[in-house]
Order: sequence, then C-alpha cells, then structure tokens
Amino acid sequence: MLRDRILTLRRMHLASDLLLTIVAFIIASASESVVHFGLPFRILPGFLSAANLLVLCAIWGALIYREKASYIYRTKPFRQIMKEVLYVVVVGTVLFTFWLFATKYEVYDRSFFALFMAIDAVMLYGLRVFVLFMLHYLRSKGYNNQNVIIVGTGDSAKRAVDDLKAHPEWGFRVIGLLDWEDKTSLWRYRDIPLIGSLSQLPDIMQNGHVDYVIFAVGHEHLDKVDPSFAVCEEMGVQACLIADFFSTNKARKEITEFLGRPAVIYSTTTDRKVQIVAKSLLDRVGAALGLVLASPLMIAVAIVIRLTSRGPVLFRQERCGLNGRRFTVLKFRTMVQNAEELKASLIPLNEMDGAAFKIKDDPRITRIGKLLRKSSIDELPQLINVAKGQMSLVGPRPPVPDEVQQYDRWQRRKLSMKPGLTGLWQVGGRNNVSFDEWMKMDLKYIDNWSLWLDTKILLKTIPTVINATGK
Repeated sequence: MLRDRILTLRRMHLASDLLLTIVAFIIASASESVVHFGLPFRILPGFLSAANLLVLCAIWGALIYREKASYIYRTKPFRQIMKEVLYVVVVGTVLFTFWLFATKYEVYDRSFFALFMAIDAVMLYGLRVFVLFMLHYLRSKGYNNQNVIIVGTGDSAKRAVDDLKAHPEWGFRVIGLLDWEDKTSLWRYRDIPLIGSLSQLPDIMQNGHVDYVIFAVGHEHLDKVDPSFAVCEEMGVQACLIADFFSTNKARKEITEFLGRPAVIYSTTTDRKVQIVAKSLLDRVGAALGLVLASPLMIAVAIVIRLTSRGPVLFRQERCGLNGRRFTVLKFRTMVQNAEELKASLIPLNEMDGAAFKIKDDPRITRIGKLLRKSSIDELPQLINVAKGQMSLVGPRPPVPDEVQQYDRWQRRKLSMKPGLTGLWQVGGRNNVSFDEWMKMDLKYIDNWSLWLDTKILLKTIPTVINATGK
C-alpha cells in the first residue's frame, strides 16, 4: 500500500515537471515576439507545434525516469538537486535540438533556447525546493519517519547517531543500537539504548517495525556483516554500510562503481571534475594561441641557435609526467651538443640538495643559451607539449626519470598531477629554495588547486620572467 502511494506521488511529480517544462517553452516562445520583433507578448505562428511538445515531454520524461534517485529527497543536498535539474535541462535541450535539426524545423534561434533553458531550470528547481521543504517540515513533525537500527557502538556508530539527531528533517528515528558481542550491562548513547547484539537482529526485525539497518563498521568487523546483510535482504529491510576501511590524511573517499561493482575509491587529487576539464581545454587553447603569437620569435631564436653553435635547434629530453608517464620534453637548446655526457663530471658542483641537479654558472651553457635561459625563452617549445596534452600551463615541473628514482615516497605524489610550464616553484623562489621545499611547494599546489590559483600563478609568472629572478 505504501509503495503504491509513493509511486502515485512520483507520477504526480513527473507530471508537474512536464507541465512546467511546457509552460517554460510557451513563455520562451511568447517572449520571442518582444525580443526580436518588438511586438506585444504573444506566441507567433509556428512557434508551438503539438509534435514538438510531445517530443519535448518524451525527452524530459525519459531523462528524469532513467535517474532512479530523481525524486528521492530524504538526505539530498540542494547542490545535488541543482546538478540533476541542469543535467535534464541541458541534455534535454541538446537532444531536442537534434530533433529539430532532423525535421528541419528552423523557427527557433539561440536566444529562444537560452531563455527556455533558464526558465525551465528555475521552475524545475523551484518545484523541487518546495517539495523538499514540505517533506522536511512534515518529517520534523513526526510524519513519514523511518525506524532505524544502528549496528555498532564505536565512534562511527556515534557519529551516525549525531548526524541523524542533527537532521530531524531527514525523517530517521533511531530506535536502538546493537553491539557486535553479547553484553549484559546497560548502555546507551544520547538516549538511544543498546537493545541487544548482532545475533539478535533477525528476531528484532521479525517482532518490530524496522525500515533501515545501518552497519557502522570498523574494518575489523567486516567479516561479521555478510550474514546480517543476507538477513536484511531476505526480510526486505533496507541495509546501509558505513565502513571506515582506512584512515587517511590526504586522500578523499568516493563511493562509486568499478568494474560493475560498488567500490570505494581513495584519491589525493582534486574532485573538481568540471574545473579539470576546463583546465585541460584552456591549456590546449592557450598553448595553440601562444604558439601562433610566439612563432616569429621562435623562428628567429631557431636561426640564431643554428648560426652560433653546433647541434640541433631543439633539446629533447625524457621526462616523467602524470603518474610517471614518460614523454619527450622540448626546449630550445641552450647547452653544447654533448651536455648530457658532461653531466657526470659536474655532479660534485651541484648546487641543489636532494635529487635535483642545477648549477648557476653551468659551463655547458652557450652564450646565446644564457640569454635564452635568463628570459625563459628556452621554455617556449614546451607549448607543443601542452598542446599535445603531455603538460599543462601551470603545474609541477616535469622531473627526469633518474630524479624520480631517488624520490622519497611522499615526494612521489608530485606526479599525481600533470606537469606544467610554470608553478609555485617559479613564482616562489625557483633555485633559491631547497629540494624538499620545492617538493612541498608542488604538493601545496596539488592540495589547493583551483582555476583561480592557476590564474594567479600565471599572472605572477609574467613579472618573474621579465625580471629574470631566480634562474
């Protein structure tokens, strides 16, 4: 009976979504008369078509229906609701545009679609916020609550109790806790009593009203969970696993699917996927633009290098990129042709500690090479590496393989982000910092990365290059 009522409410919600989408379409259509023709607010001939409205409803309905959690609001944050609405509106508009293109229906222009998407997104989001507030209000008054048993008495179980008590609008009522072992002593946490042990779970569910069983699990108890999950499945009670598998300092946890199975992925890199995509796009566009603008200078430099010293114009060296991938970095040659062969004899003169190798007055550098290095013009060919996706405009500098082999384990995390032309090391001292400080600056960049940080580093790089500080 309850399942039928929920299904009916969700169908009403879907009907409301489709009705609001049609209203948004009508408003956007009528607005075209004002925007483009200066006419009163009315629908122009050809803007409304029954076939188009049916296709519109079919697309929106399919996109909403395929997402099983569309109308589940119990613990959903507002930002998740907005993401779901934007997905439906943007993807739906793209698919509807394909339909119009296939049928050669050319009445609508870009301003219409922009207005329709904005109105539809506001309406759908507004409806969901209204529904969410109504559900929160009803649940806070004791309606539509679900009874919960928490298995565990440790810190994880206590945090679960704290979270559920802090959010009465979620509609969860904790009726008791179960311990992993049989206990004879009385025990409770925040007025939630210990009502038995895990072995008693089947009897408690059989004789009482239980909607959820939450297993607040430490890794030492994982082997005890499987039989109890089978009991919950057999009796039709929802089970939730809150597992503290590993304690981490930097890595964040992401619950997802891997190889078609539920998985917990631990990662130290950013979870700002949209910004990462934007960074990659800006890198490619910026590198292409940079190559076009710098091409006259690069041609002139190539001619000067060819005329003043023997050897190729470009210096190619194997470096380590993202997660240790090997690639060939490109630079204008600033040293004599056999510079790599002479390196072994110069190692005692190395002015950097750790695995890095740098000499301020390196005898292998040519006269034109000193000018190119001082002005950082020698780095310009690396725009090709950026355009190929091997490097980024901003990021840790790509190390040579020999250097990586000498890294301590904590320094290896530097390779978890794509290397860059410039970074915190360049605007924060470059050769004037120790090797460990250099590594810590790279890790600081990784831990605090954002597009805004990249922008600030790029802006700070300009005066650093002009003043030739630290190189």
